Amino acid sequence: MKEITIPAAPILLGNTGAGNILITVPRVLRESIFNMVDKAGWDYKFRIHIASQWTPRTTGWKSQNHHINGHIQQICQDTGNGFTAVKERMKYLAIDRGYPIETMIDHTIQPKSEAEISTTEAGYLVDAIHQFAAEWAITLVEE
Repeated sequence: MKEITIPAAPILLGNTGAGNILITVPRVLRESIFNMVDKAGWDYKFRIHIASQWTPRTTGWKSQNHHINGHIQQICQDTGNGFTAVKERMKYLAIDRGYPIETMIDHTIQPKSEAEISTTEAGYLVDAIHQFAAEWAITLVEE
């Protein structure tokens, strides 16, 4: 079985009956998908993923990235712990809120890199940092 991922875009769905669904693929992907189907044959089964809309976290001054790293630095100053250790711990605390994970080969979980998270997922991390600071009576300065 081959897998095809179609990015989130206006995708029109139509019902062709008999349990089949007609998907109108974005024009830029049509040729490559048709080529894949031609090579595999029309009787071959495909699994199609429709990717969700992904907006990367914001970076730069006054961004989510700046907000997260600033708070991590404040927690480090108050606790005496290192930046990397505190950031990893905050990511683990954010998992219950929806922060994305990767499952490793040994079936353990690892929080994803910040470079791979969306604005929503970065918000989960910010919320976890705020909750941690409140529980440990650490005053965070919002810049």
